Amino acid sequence: MANNTVTFNPKGFTSVFHAIRDVKDRFIINYGGTASSKSFSAAQNEVLKTCTYTNIKTLVIRKVGATLRDSVIPSFRSRIQELGFGKLFIYSKTERILTNNRNGSQIIFRGLDDPDKLKSFEGLNRILVEEAAELEFEDFLELNRRARGRDNIQITLTFNPVHEEHWLKKHFFDQDVEDKFHFKSTYNDNPFITGKDREQIEWMKRYDHNQYRVYALGEWGLRTNTMPWLFAFDRERHLRPTLPFLPSYPIHLSFDFNREPVSCVAVQMSPHRGAKDSFVHFIKEFAADVQLKELCARIRTAFPSSILYVTGDASGNRGDIGFDHRHSTYYQMIRSYLGISDRLLHLNPRNLMHHDSRQLINMLFSDYPNILISQEGCPLLANDCIIATVDDESSKPGMLKKDRHMYKMDLFDALRYFFQTYFKDYADKVGVLGRAA
Repeated sequence: MANNTVTFNPKGFTSVFHAIRDVKDRFIINYGGTASSKSFSAAQNEVLKTCTYTNIKTLVIRKVGATLRDSVIPSFRSRIQELGFGKLFIYSKTERILTNNRNGSQIIFRGLDDPDKLKSFEGLNRILVEEAAELEFEDFLELNRRARGRDNIQITLTFNPVHEEHWLKKHFFDQDVEDKFHFKSTYNDNPFITGKDREQIEWMKRYDHNQYRVYALGEWGLRTNTMPWLFAFDRERHLRPTLPFLPSYPIHLSFDFNREPVSCVAVQMSPHRGAKDSFVHFIKEFAADVQLKELCARIRTAFPSSILYVTGDASGNRGDIGFDHRHSTYYQMIRSYLGISDRLLHLNPRNLMHHDSRQLINMLFSDYPNILISQEGCPLLANDCIIATVDDESSKPGMLKKDRHMYKMDLFDALRYFFQTYFKDYADKVGVLGRAA
C-alpha cells in the first residue's frame, strides 16, 4: 500500500475532519448531533485516503442499500468534486463502486440487505459505517470479522446517539475497548451551518427534550418514560405553541429554591374554579444561574404593570438559605426585590409528600379544564412534564426522580407548589393535604 503525495484545497474542512484525519486506532467512533458534519467529514476523510494510498479497498455500509443511492453516494461524489479530484474517479452505477483510475483504490458501497452482503469482500483496508445505530450488534461483529488479514485496518462508525441502551454505548462507551478513538460533535462544530438550520435545531428544545438532547446536544437519548410521574399529561391537550399575556389578570409566581438556580414559573388563571371556561395558563418560566435579585428584576421587566402574587417551595420560609442576607428568608427578599406587600405572599407552611402531590397534580391534569403550558414561554417546563418519571430506586412511593443533570425538575417543582397553594379544595376532596414532606 504505497503512500502518494496529494494536494487539495484546504478550505471546506471542519473540526470533525481534523479530529479523525490522522487517527491510527482500529475504531473511530464519530458520533454526535445533527448537522455537525459527521458524515460530511467522514466522506472527505475516506476520499483523501483513497487518493493517498495505492490499491486500498474501502467499504461504505448502511443497513439498507437503497439509502446509499439517495444520500451516501451523492455525498461522496460531491466531496470528490469539491476536493478537485473529479477527473481521478470513475463511478460504476451497476456495481456501486468508485475507482481511482490513477492508483487503483476503490470505494465500494453496499447495504447489509444486499444479497451477497459482505461475503464477496475480502482484503478490505477500511470500512465506513454510516448511520451505525441502524445496525444490530451481530451486524457489527460480522463487519469486524471481515476486516482482517491486513495491518492498520480501520472501521469508522458514524451515528447519532439515539438511545442510552443501544449496543454502541454498551460496547464502546460502557466498557474498556482497546484501540478506539471517539469524537463527539454538534452543530456548533460546523462553521458552514446556515442560520435557519441552527434555528430549527435549537427549536427542538421547545417541543421535545429527548430529540433536543440527541440531535442538538449529541448526548445519548433517554429510554422511553415507562413510569411517568405525570401520567395524565397529554401533549395535544396541555401544550400550546404560545399563550397570550392577559393584562387584566394578575400574575401568580411560583418559586423553587436551589443554589443552581432559583427557578420560577409565571401563571395566569381565572378566578372561578372548575367551570368549563376556567383556565390555568403557564405563560413564562424564569430559570437562570443568577442571583435572586437579578431574577426578580427580570420578572418585573416582563410584567411591569401586573399585580404579582408569590408562592412556592416551603423551604423559602427558612432564614438560613438566603443569598444576600444571612438571616433573611427567600420570600422576604423576593417581597423586597419585587416591591410587593405581605398580603401578596401566599406561602405554603410545608410541601406535600411526593405521593400526595402526584395524586393531586394528575387529578387536575385529568379533570380540570384548560390547564395549558406555553411552549414558547415555558419550553423547559414543558419538557419536564414529558420526562418526569417515578424514581424506582426510592423506597418511598411516588417519588419524583431528580438529579442535577437530566432530571433537575426545578420548574416542575414550581408547578407542583403552585397547584398545592391554589387548589387546596381539590386536594381536600382526595384527603392528601394532611402530610408534609
